[in-house]
Amino acid sequence: MDTKNQTWPPDTINYKSIAICGTEIFYREAGDGSKPNLLLLHGYPASSHMFRNIIPKLSEQFHIVAPDLPAFGFSETPDLENFDYTFENFSNIMACFLTALGITKTSFYLFDYGAPIIMRLIAANPSCAEMLIFQNGTIHMEGLGNGLKNTMELFKNKSVDNLERLEKLVGPEYIKWEYTTGVKDPSKITSDTYSLDQVLMERKGLKEIHLAIKEDYKNNLLLYTTWQETLFKLQPPTLIVWGENDEVFTKQGALLIHNEIKESKLLFYPTGHFALEEFGAEIAQEISEYHQSILPK
Repeated sequence: MDTKNQTWPPDTINYKSIAICGTEIFYREAGDGSKPNLLLLHGYPASSHMFRNIIPKLSEQFHIVAPDLPAFGFSETPDLENFDYTFENFSNIMACFLTALGITKTSFYLFDYGAPIIMRLIAANPSCAEMLIFQNGTIHMEGLGNGLKNTMELFKNKSVDNLERLEKLVGPEYIKWEYTTGVKDPSKITSDTYSLDQVLMERKGLKEIHLAIKEDYKNNLLLYTTWQETLFKLQPPTLIVWGENDEVFTKQGALLIHNEIKESKLLFYPTGHFALEEFGAEIAQEISEYHQSILPK
């Protein structure tokens, strides 16, 4: 599917789906197909819905695609027994997704789960990346919050008590916690976000699937050094926009990325994990200005 000849008014978002490797992938698309591509990839427990407020602004400058991963948002949810719910497989699906849309080079928004998924793409094909935007998604051990470290330890010993603690990670209180912890102004965090995520989580088999994904996160750690070396060698134009009060992926991860990519730009915002909920307009403006700054003069 060649998107280069498609045009839309800049503030129009199109809602589509496409079969990738036998799985229906829902995605949002906006912006003129002749403009530079930008892939926005969500993390846990979200979906492309997290980008709803910044897509109109960014589509003035980019051709935007924002997919939902399998078992997230409105993409298909294959049975756990019939689908490989691993970060490696998610990365393969995203690679096929880009190929299906005829996208060979794009900027990437790396957030939460999206960081290890996209870093696999970049490590396999460095030429595919034009610009990187890191937002609360780490590739360093030092960037892991204590909660995530503790979660990985719980999976090592699946006692009855530990399984009960793990199940809370797919429950409503934890999902709301991810959106509200560390924010500057709680009144700016709409309940639409965590309520939508929780309603979708209540579908049959979803909690088991998401716990399986969380258990696989340990395999990302094995590749952190490789990804650090990839970025150090590649030195891609990189903007780092980070909620500095995030307890999932801490600000230390942002600082280390900034140190490894010499010409990167780092901005901290006084908020938590989902920085776009409070500072979406500011972050969208920074993305636009940063991309303009790296264009050939």
